[in-house]
Amino acid sequence: MPITNDDLFGYSTQMTAISGTATLAAAGFNAQAEATSLSATNHFDYPAADAVLYASFSTSVSSASNYVQLYRRELNIDSTNDAPQPQSAAPAYSNTYVGAFVIPPFTAASAGYFALPDVPLYAQCEFYIENKTNASIVSGYTVKLTPKTQKPST
Repeated sequence: MPITNDDLFGYSTQMTAISGTATLAAAGFNAQAEATSLSATNHFDYPAADAVLYASFSTSVSSASNYVQLYRRELNIDSTNDAPQPQSAAPAYSNTYVGAFVIPPFTAASAGYFALPDVPLYAQCEFYIENKTNASIVSGYTVKLTPKTQKPST
């Protein structure tokens, strides 16, 4: 019998980490108001999560610029002190880069789901995306996380 992910990992309930309410321009970051603060209450102290981006693009996506980067911002690192919020201006990359959603090139405006497995979690955190495509992402985009932990071997 082949081994599946369900044999190796225990999964928790999927949760929304980002809910985009405005169009996200090329080279832009989502707003803090669109990010959900995550903690042990909703990610159960699991060490990682599988992320899924749902996005609609305003026009075709070029093969030269076809990814959306995911960043984790650590919260309450030292008492109530947080890592800086990702932004286009300095310090743009002072947060934890955790991976990129690769967007297949489209020849016209299109929408889809894009996966990014094994995103590391922090005790309290929130997530941000940076649109590195040549197209705007239409409002209504989401990033959802499914927390997971490795099962003990049997």
